[in-house]
Amino acid sequence: MQSVIDWLVDVIATTPPWVVYLVVWALVYCESAALLGLILPGETALLAGGVAAAVGETSVGWLIVGACVAAIAGDATGFSLGRWSGPRMMRSRLGRRIGEERWDKVTHAIQHNGVPTVLGARWIGYVRTLTPFVAGMSRMPVRLYLTANVLGGVVWVTAVGMVGYLVGATVGARLLLYGGVVVGVAAVIFFAVSWWRSRHDARDPAA
Repeated sequence: MQSVIDWLVDVIATTPPWVVYLVVWALVYCESAALLGLILPGETALLAGGVAAAVGETSVGWLIVGACVAAIAGDATGFSLGRWSGPRMMRSRLGRRIGEERWDKVTHAIQHNGVPTVLGARWIGYVRTLTPFVAGMSRMPVRLYLTANVLGGVVWVTAVGMVGYLVGATVGARLLLYGGVVVGVAAVIFFAVSWWRSRHDARDPAA
């Protein structure tokens, strides 16, 4: 395990800055523009990029500036797609997998709160991914949406990116990776136990 952690630290520290920039910016953009956030939340990419900037040659300034542009552009793309083909997307296979309940929750929030929802959505997993599409479908005024999009995107990217940078600089990449391994193993065990219990309850309803 020690050798694996050391290897990962070396990879993070020696990755060329342009690779870090492109990967982080692409993932942040695609989170909302292509619903990638349902699989890989943008915080993951931003935090990893911040750590890479703390232990390697990546500039945290350029990382954050580019990620701000990517986040704003990604949400603007999702907003436009929602206006053009939102209902059709909801009826697609991916839309059905997301679930009607999730779509309804975001739609209700957009219709009743508007700008505060767009601002707050940046901090809530799947809500951040779905909000641009729902805002577009709901015909939210473009000027209001763009204002909230820019403000929310800049605050979110800066905060998350700097958290990754500061944690990487103070705690260290090795300790972060060890912590990640522990959390990952715990998550696997938790889901395995939950799956086993659900199977057991299904086979024995009287239990």
